[in-house]
Amino acid sequence: MTDSAYPWYSVVESDVLEQGDLIESCPVYLPVEDLDDPTLAMFDWEERDLIVLSQSCDLVPGREKLTEVLLGTVWDRSELTGYLATSKGMEDARRGNLPGFHVLAACEANGFSREVRVVDFRRVFSLPVRFVRKKAADGRRLRLLPPYREHLSQAFARFFMRVGLPVDIPAFR
Repeated sequence: MTDSAYPWYSVVESDVLEQGDLIESCPVYLPVEDLDDPTLAMFDWEERDLIVLSQSCDLVPGREKLTEVLLGTVWDRSELTGYLATSKGMEDARRGNLPGFHVLAACEANGFSREVRVVDFRRVFSLPVRFVRKKAADGRRLRLLPPYREHLSQAFARFFMRVGLPVDIPAFR
């Protein structure tokens, strides 16, 4: 089986949102750490590359089951620092051994050449559906295709559903 038999991405141009849609250069809002007095709360903002984590069935136009889209940050491999910037760290992430991260393949789609990227589940954002739809309608974007979209969803679920045990089974040595 060849790599082209299972492409990772398609290029789409519409305001229809699906899980696995990449929304590049999207503004996100970052609250300051000191929120003691919410009446004085300040927010910074910055642009981030994001990927839709909300389920596609909850984003059907006219039948939305939510008012905000859950989005994960996407980092280019060249932006990574620390352990994740090493080949060993990337291999651990690729194998699913770092549950806070999910690796996306490089893309060579026409006009959308992208290096290997990493989704960071440790910092997610929610933005209004209408706002994300408008941002998505600004032009063409990448959409993660099955089965890679479902693989992303499963990785996020594994990260989100982790349970820390008060007493673990001792290691087998």
